[in-house]
Amino acid sequence: MSKFVMVALAFAAVCLILASAAPAAQLLDAQTAIQKIIAAYNRIPGRSVVHPAEVATVIDPNTFVAHY
Repeated sequence: MSKFVMVALAFAAVCLILASAAPAAQLLDAQTAIQKIIAAYNRIPGRSVVHPAEVATVIDPNTFVAHY
């Protein structure tokens, strides 16, 4: 029983050490997050590629037959 307690305490100590050593996550509000994403995108060199619009098609799974 004492070995189990020692293992549990060692595991808890390792978890606490790792949790305290991890860098604190920076919480951002939605507007700041969007601004950071846009700023990162704007740093990519070159022109943006604009793809033409595509017409969506609906496939009926009851009548769909795959032709190989």
